[in-house]
Amino acid sequence: MKTKILFGIVLAFLLSLHVNAANGLVMGDLTKRQQDSIIFAFPYCMPGTVYFKDGSVSNAKLNYNYYDPQVLFRNDKPESPEDTLRRLDNLSNVQLILIGERMFVPVLSGLGEVILNNRIRLILSRKVNIEEKKTGAYGTGGSTSSIRSVSGINSNGTNSSGYTGQTSFASVEYDFASTSELSIDNRLFLMKDTKLVPLTKKNLLKMFPGAADFINRYLEEQKPALDDPEAMKNMVNLIYANGGGQK
Repeated sequence: MKTKILFGIVLAFLLSLHVNAANGLVMGDLTKRQQDSIIFAFPYCMPGTVYFKDGSVSNAKLNYNYYDPQVLFRNDKPESPEDTLRRLDNLSNVQLILIGERMFVPVLSGLGEVILNNRIRLILSRKVNIEEKKTGAYGTGGSTSSIRSVSGINSNGTNSSGYTGQTSFASVEYDFASTSELSIDNRLFLMKDTKLVPLTKKNLLKMFPGAADFINRYLEEQKPALDDPEAMKNMVNLIYANGGGQK
């Protein structure tokens, strides 16, 4: 229960940052814990399952990095301190990833979270951007410590190690300048079976042809932002509630 409450607080904080970032939020305003809550989907590696397109399934303690989009998993028998976390690099072979109680699918070059799971899924792709303002140029602030790359994981986590316990992200350090500015880019997608398309008015009408009148009226009257996760989640739920999500 405490974990669920923590995730709720972090999610609310992230959503508020989408507005605050436009007002010049900088990394120096945040504690290390707050920075980690923005950069990582979870405060530590959570029990997860990776479903591959070839039908194979792997279990490990997983997390996701929004700043440097990558799936991380815990190595409890590292060969060196830098080997505590490893990176899963074969996302092109992944169909679905479950981490804790949340569901993710490959989107663009990273993962998107399924925020509405129905016949047509609503997918949120989030990218955290952190830029250090420099005289005459822009540059990104910071880099990670070494994270080993592997092409796959087996049911024990890696080819040689089992996975138990929890991991904080002290082993992934970023050296952000205190004046580095933070912004969060949210992109929404609709997914039917394996087909993934950006959430636009045109694609809403294609995905929900039986709800064309409702969609046009709702967009005209309510004027929701098509990149607002909560507004679009509410709209798609209303489409289903009004019978527009039927085949």
